[in-house]
Amino acid sequence: MNSLKDNVAVVTDAMYVIVGASGNTGSIIANSLLLKGEKVRVMGRDAERLQRFVRKGAEAFTAELSDAAALTKAFSGARAAYLMLPPVKSREDQERESDAIAKAVKESGLRYAVHLSSYGAQVPEGTGPIAGLHSSEQKLNAISSLNVLHLRAAYFMENNLAAIGLIHGIGMFGGALLPDLKLPMIATPDVGDYAA
Repeated sequence: MNSLKDNVAVVTDAMYVIVGASGNTGSIIANSLLLKGEKVRVMGRDAERLQRFVRKGAEAFTAELSDAAALTKAFSGARAAYLMLPPVKSREDQERESDAIAKAVKESGLRYAVHLSSYGAQVPEGTGPIAGLHSSEQKLNAISSLNVLHLRAAYFMENNLAAIGLIHGIGMFGGALLPDLKLPMIATPDVGDYAA
C-alpha cells in the first residue's frame, strides 16, 4: 500500500509510461512527451527499438505484456500510462495480456491511464479480436482507483499500406472488406496526438 508520502513523490516526479512505445501510436506519444520535457519510461519487448527514445532522455523498460510482475515494476511510481494490447495473436493471448496489465495497474497504484481500444469495443462478443478489447476495458473499469480513458479508435488508415505491392503489381486495391462498406478510419499519428 502506498503511503501519502509515496503518492506525493509520484505526482512530483510525474513519470509517464508508454506501453508499445516503438509502435505507430506509442512513438507519437513518447516523442510528444519528451519534447515537452516530461519524464518518460518507454516500454517494449525489444530494447534496441527503444534506443531512439533513450537518446532523447527516456528510460527504457523491456517486458512481455503477459508478465504482471514486470509490468507492476514498470508502472510503479508513474503518474500515468498509455496502455495497449499488441496486434492479435490469439484471444487467449489477449486475455493473458489484459489480465497481466490490469493486475499490474492495480498492484502498482497507477492512478491515470489512456487505453487504446477500438471502434466496436462496446459490444461484448461477436466482433472477433475487438472482443478482447471489450474485455480489457472491463478489467480496467473494475479498478476503482484508476481513472481511465478508453480511446475507441476507428480503423487505422495505415492498415491499408499492406496493399501497396498489390496496387503496384496489378493496379488495383484488394482486401477482405466489401468495396462499398462505409468504415470510419483514422491515421495513427492523430490517435497518438490525442492520447498525448
